[in-house]
Amino acid sequence: MDGGPTGRIPMVVLGGWLGAGKTTLVNRLLRAAHDERIAVVVNDIGEVNLDAELVAARDGDTVELTNGCVCCSMGESLALTLRDLVLAERPPDRLVVEASGVAEPDRVAAYGDRRRIRPDGVVVAVDAVDVVRRAADPTYGPLVCRQATAADLLVVTKADLTADRAESARRWCTAVAPGTPIVVASDDDGWVPLAFGGLDAALPVPADALDVPVVGATWTADGTVDVEAVVEVLEAWSDRLLRAKGVLTDRHGWSVAVHLAGGRVTVDPFAGPASGRLVAVAPSGALDTDRLVAALDSTRSSSRSNRNPDWSTTGEVSRPC
Repeated sequence: MDGGPTGRIPMVVLGGWLGAGKTTLVNRLLRAAHDERIAVVVNDIGEVNLDAELVAARDGDTVELTNGCVCCSMGESLALTLRDLVLAERPPDRLVVEASGVAEPDRVAAYGDRRRIRPDGVVVAVDAVDVVRRAADPTYGPLVCRQATAADLLVVTKADLTADRAESARRWCTAVAPGTPIVVASDDDGWVPLAFGGLDAALPVPADALDVPVVGATWTADGTVDVEAVVEVLEAWSDRLLRAKGVLTDRHGWSVAVHLAGGRVTVDPFAGPASGRLVAVAPSGALDTDRLVAALDSTRSSSRSNRNPDWSTTGEVSRPC
C-alpha cells in the first residue's frame, strides 16, 4: 500500500448483482481491518446491516466502528464523497466502495482523484443460487456478465444454499471471466488479503455504459409492522421484483432488516434505528405500485386504518453507483 501522508490511498470497488451478498462481504472486510482504518462508502448507510458488535456510534450518514473504521453514505455524488474522505484531517488508510447491484464496477472504479486515490482492484460477489439463471436473462444477463468480466476477484456467495456447493456458479465464472481468481465465501476469510492489496489490478478503462431498464420505488411506513405479513407480501411478489430491502420496526419494537433476493426472503436483526423504508427494484413496466401499496399497507400492526404510507416511485435506479 502506498497510502499515508504523501502517498495515494488504495480504493477497492465491491460490485455484484442485486442481492448477491455484498453487504456480507463488507462486514467481513471490516472485521479483518486489523490496524488499517478503512472507509466504506455505500448508497444508503441507513439500509446497511452492519454487524452489531462493529458499531460504535451513528451520526447521520456516518457510522463509526469499534475498530476505527467508518462507513458512510455516498450522498449525491461519489466523487465529492471520495474527495471529502481523502482530504479529511484524518484520512483513511483504505477506501472500499460498495457499488449498487445495477452498477458497472469498472465505471465506479474510474472515479476519484488519481493524485490522491490509487485503484486497487474490483471484487465482484457472485450469487451461487441465482447467477446462472440471471446471466441467461436477455435483459439483465449482459450486465451480470459485464460485472464478472470487470472483476479482479470473483467471490462466490451462498454456496451453502445450493445442492452442488456452488459448482455450477464456479463453472459459469470460469467461462465468463477466464483467468480471474475465483474463491467461495465461507467461514474462512482467506480471500480478504487478496482484496486488501493482493490483486493484480490494472488501471480501470471503463467500457460504454449499458442501458439497464429497471425502476426503483420506496415505501415508507411510520410505526410498527407485522414482519411476517411483509414477508408474505414479498414472497407473493417475488416473481415481479428483482430486489427488495428495508429496515422496519416489528410488533415488539425491534429493528429488523428484510431482504428479497433471488426469489428468497430473509429477515435479520438490525443494529440501529429502523428507517421504516422498504425499497423495491423491478423491471421497467412491471411495478404495479397501487397493488403493492395496498398489500404493504395491510401489514401495519398498530395504525393501519388512519395512516397512509408514503410511496414514491424513483424511476430509473441511479447509476453508476
